[in-house]
Amino acid sequence: MQVRDNVLPHLRRVKAELEKLNGTRIKIGIQGNADSELLMIARVHEYGATITPKATRNLCIPIHKDSYDKSPRDFQDLFFIRSRDGYLFGVVAKKGRRDKDNPNNLKFLFLLLPSVTIPERSFIRAGFDHNKNKLAEIVQNEVALIWQGQQTADGAISWIGGQAVGLIREFMTDASNFEPKGKIQRERYPSYADSPLMVTGRLRNSITWEVEE
Repeated sequence: MQVRDNVLPHLRRVKAELEKLNGTRIKIGIQGNADSELLMIARVHEYGATITPKATRNLCIPIHKDSYDKSPRDFQDLFFIRSRDGYLFGVVAKKGRRDKDNPNNLKFLFLLLPSVTIPERSFIRAGFDHNKNKLAEIVQNEVALIWQGQQTADGAISWIGGQAVGLIREFMTDASNFEPKGKIQRERYPSYADSPLMVTGRLRNSITWEVEE
């Protein structure tokens, strides 16, 4: 009678799979092949930044639906006024009847500022810290499945990467994780309530995973 040894082959397979899994680094975030504009936006949100004009004295921030995605040069009748609080605005005269709440009958199109500071809204680092226990549990479950012969290292890597992406995206969607949108941003992009990282969904949908070579 021959006794077949199934334990040693199983242990060898498990060892090889776990070594492969342990030697793999999974990168989560906006990958290097994304376009430069998206990478810049991600970097600004992740670390914060102070933006200053390059060739002019002030940044012109659109504050009216008629000036969104436009510049002061697009308005021939634009002129500038300074408020009592010292803020500089680009305005045009309204046509038609005077508004009792706006006796000067002006349409405020731009707010001019020497710089704008965007606060840090970390979503990769903070999202990882927020979900590290869940991620640890996901990895432990995959290791257990490899031991049971129900999973491979490649399958575990794919599952862990996908789950990590989902957790980061979920973190980004939750407005309570960030400083709320300012008034101007909320009026221009009313979707997704107060989450400042959820304007069009482009940044969130660009979160992916890949194996680091």
